[in-house]
Amino acid sequence: MKKLGALLFEAIKSLFKKPVTSDYPKKRRPIHDSVAGMIAFEQDKCIGCSICVRNCPANAIKITKVPDKEKVFSCELSLANCIFCSQCVFTCPKKALHTTDKFELAQIDKSKLTVKLEEVAPYKPETQQKPDENKTEKVNS
Repeated sequence: MKKLGALLFEAIKSLFKKPVTSDYPKKRRPIHDSVAGMIAFEQDKCIGCSICVRNCPANAIKITKVPDKEKVFSCELSLANCIFCSQCVFTCPKKALHTTDKFELAQIDKSKLTVKLEEVAPYKPETQQKPDENKTEKVNS
């Protein structure tokens, strides 16, 4: 009977408190700088060395040469396999890959989980910061 009284007390007390959860789809919380979301790709910087492919622990990234174009490469990412560790971003010698804050990537259709990054997530420097710049600012301040 003691447990029932404590349970009833907690239930009544919670009726007069603000909810702990948020209205997520309607109200979004700010995203922290360290969140590694979808990878963005700068096609003009890529040299096709495939270091990112070799270092990807999930085998989620593919670099292929674009036919009929010299020194132009395409980047394909499997969102079903990617674990968003950013290892490809850190190891790219030409910094052609960047992390974004885009993390809501769920799909119903499995065929939409493999994307060409130059079409879906081109890098836009005016709206996104490179991870190296963020780290430099934090170290200096």
